[in-house]
Amino acid sequence: MNTDTMGIDDPIYRAFMEEQLAAGLALVEESDLLDLRIPPFAPPHFIAEYHCTGLVREGDGLIKEANHFEVGIWMPHDYLRHADTFESLRIFTPNNWHPNISREHPLICIGRLAAGTTLVDILYQVYEILTYQRFNPREDNCLNKAACAWARENQRRFPLDRRPLKRRRLLNLEVKSA
Repeated sequence: MNTDTMGIDDPIYRAFMEEQLAAGLALVEESDLLDLRIPPFAPPHFIAEYHCTGLVREGDGLIKEANHFEVGIWMPHDYLRHADTFESLRIFTPNNWHPNISREHPLICIGRLAAGTTLVDILYQVYEILTYQRFNPREDNCLNKAACAWARENQRRFPLDRRPLKRRRLLNLEVKSA
């Protein structure tokens, strides 16, 4: 992303966005589960593609595993002063089945989003939600009450995907021939 073409006059925000892009792409390089796209028409937007195990609910009500999810992340010009989960995140994959993901709207809630939360932090939090490493068990404070009730009854299945988002490095690996 070339921030010079974004029409951003704020040098602090521009530097922050350049740092977010570099850190996000560095995470992608060390992940087997994540791709990151930057739409050329709309910086400061990112589209995160997760290749991990999550759940969807089919039209017939069947809940099944899926392995591809897309989430849009937007960091508007006032993001360093004000951030809102519902303004900054959109789930593009339909029929997601999770208490923190709305069935009616393209909303995903990672909890309170503090101003200036880094892209990498958001990418990790979304991954934890998609794979059921975390979920909101309270029906009075969730986006999908049916998924919340289902998740409480099926906690033994979680997490759905135990692979780390970032590959673990092998240190001092020695191979000895027999």
